[in-house]
Amino acid sequence: MQEYERLHHDDGNGDEGKEQDLDDLVYGFIEVANETMCRPIRALTEARGFELGKHILASFGGAGGQHACEIAKILGMKRIVVHRYSSILSAYGLSLADRAIEKQEPCSTNISKDTLHHLLSRLDELTSKVLKELAGQGFEGSERAKVERYLNMRWEGTDTALMILGSERSGSGEKSNAEEQKEDFETEFKRAYKEEFGFLLEGKKITVDDIKVRGIGKTYATLPASPFKALRSIQSNLRPAPEKKISFHTSVYFAPPSRRVEKTPVWSLADLDVGETLEGPAMIIDDTQTIVIVPGAKVVVMEECLLVLLDGDVRTVGKDEKA
Repeated sequence: MQEYERLHHDDGNGDEGKEQDLDDLVYGFIEVANETMCRPIRALTEARGFELGKHILASFGGAGGQHACEIAKILGMKRIVVHRYSSILSAYGLSLADRAIEKQEPCSTNISKDTLHHLLSRLDELTSKVLKELAGQGFEGSERAKVERYLNMRWEGTDTALMILGSERSGSGEKSNAEEQKEDFETEFKRAYKEEFGFLLEGKKITVDDIKVRGIGKTYATLPASPFKALRSIQSNLRPAPEKKISFHTSVYFAPPSRRVEKTPVWSLADLDVGETLEGPAMIIDDTQTIVIVPGAKVVVMEECLLVLLDGDVRTVGKDEKA
């Protein structure tokens, strides 16, 4: 309590005669937290030559939406994407993740025209086993199951091996003529080796130490459209969210000059329909997250996410963006 009283009468510049408002005092801690979160973002972007203003801020975590607008403003970013499941995004991502099954066997054979057929036959056997396991987990057909075939290859007499990918096959396990032609492991090994080391050991034989097949079961055959592509598809159907959908009003403090807005509308995410728009100041909530929309910002409700615009017209944004 004594520390609070000291801060309450200190303007931060050593002037203890100036009394600070409680809102300003508390918001000062939030500003420190926001700046702390901005530092690693700058380190990963601006420090590597990327211009933050040309990128979109993706918010995740139950509290991420409370800070997203202010962090975007600090970083000079104008657009924010908040996924509908941003508060449980890690778990949601796991549910979308591909399933992978790998089978590998030792080989120790020099590759040649005489041994290539035997190597491919062994790869076919492993491919059948992998596809069978994928099918047992519900991944069948060319859209849901993919197979990658590898040979672990090195120059004879050396100990540096490279895992070389042949052709990718569909869940049927059958290969087309094009796939058969693409599965030229020797040529691909020489290309990869020269790219890695800058030279080839011509005259030496190439040894295959292992054969490997990796099966990929795709949870979803296709992923949702990007935010801008999704926005273009609903551009003609954008409309303001009706005020009757406001759940209640509450008092919320925003950064100066807006400061405290006594009647900030609070919307339930579940009540908002695709294509509806709203403007800040506002809050959007659901069971696991709170999204704070600063004054002047605009929100577009889409099927997979919310697109928050700190400036710009929602009816024109995205038309020149890459999907």
